[in-house]
Amino acid sequence: MSFTADAILSLIGTAFALIAFLLMLEEAIAIRNGRDPMSNGVRAVARRFPRATYAVAVVIGMLLGHLLWP
Repeated sequence: MSFTADAILSLIGTAFALIAFLLMLEEAIAIRNGRDPMSNGVRAVARRFPRATYAVAVVIGMLLGHLLWP
């Protein structure tokens, strides 16, 4: 069994979609129960470390650009 670049990219995309879905589900449950959602904490960390957040965005953009550019 060998993994190709396309299979690895698909797994990474699926993992990100799963994480986004779980964050949205947790936010909906938190709002329904009247407590702060986890995304508020993520937003606070992103605002506390703007350079690190920018660096992560650049790395993700470089990886996607490298893997998906025709």
